[in-house]
Amino acid sequence: MNYRHHFHAGNLGDVLKHLVLAAVIERLKAKDAPITVIDTHAGAGLYELDSQGGEWQGGIGRLIPSEAAGWPPLLAPYAAALGGEPLLYPGSPLVALRLLREQDRLIACETVEEVAAELRRHLAHDPRAAVHRRDGWAALRAFLPVKTGRTMVLIDPPFEAGEDFELLSRHIAEAAKRAPTAIVIGWFPVKGRRAVEALYRRLAGSGLEKLLAVEFLAEPDHDAGRFAGSGLVILRPPFQLDQALRETLPVLLDRMGYRATGSTRVEWLAGEAARGIDQDLAG
Repeated sequence: MNYRHHFHAGNLGDVLKHLVLAAVIERLKAKDAPITVIDTHAGAGLYELDSQGGEWQGGIGRLIPSEAAGWPPLLAPYAAALGGEPLLYPGSPLVALRLLREQDRLIACETVEEVAAELRRHLAHDPRAAVHRRDGWAALRAFLPVKTGRTMVLIDPPFEAGEDFELLSRHIAEAAKRAPTAIVIGWFPVKGRRAVEALYRRLAGSGLEKLLAVEFLAEPDHDAGRFAGSGLVILRPPFQLDQALRETLPVLLDRMGYRATGSTRVEWLAGEAARGIDQDLAG
């Protein structure tokens, strides 16, 4: 794999992924029980954005963190996690760690040696964080189930290999089996409908319950191979997160200047919850 998170740091996909990650953590903090976040494909943790260009200009570059007071309420935890340096963008491990409490912990996995070393440097002084140089897919078998508190898993593979969509659906199902109360978030790029709809069909037919699909696109997705935006599948989302996303994502699309060409989608693939998933979580 030659994928490096820094090529894509702060882009449109990161905005969706990180705002949902932050929102879920914030809702889990409503209870005192400890939270364990497992990040299977963690990256370096912190990225220096190029002021002369880059994918971030079509993502976080269209949102000004200093103006976060005017952002929709669902984005408040994401804004808090960004920090005060506009050209330093936190990856998912730091987004999580900046929101977690003293009793919570982060398990971050990265398979590329030099990237894992960089991640260790960024997290070295935080006792809540553990960095493991290991394959992200294998991490689910290694670390699930967590014995105490509540668990949230972020699966964010590189999508360089053609089988990554199939691997994503398989490992979401494995995580669900190993940790029956965990919240699992799987990220994917949208470069055409065929792969996305096949993912949805596999997951819908897997027997999983309470599975939500979310998409945030800057342009139409019928040009196969061209990055139009990204999506998430969320297993056991917190209560009313679906409604909050339905209200927030169109506003965000407009604020980022994609209203004329983009689209959003929030749809249950399986078992819309009749009650808050938080009530089902241990602790």
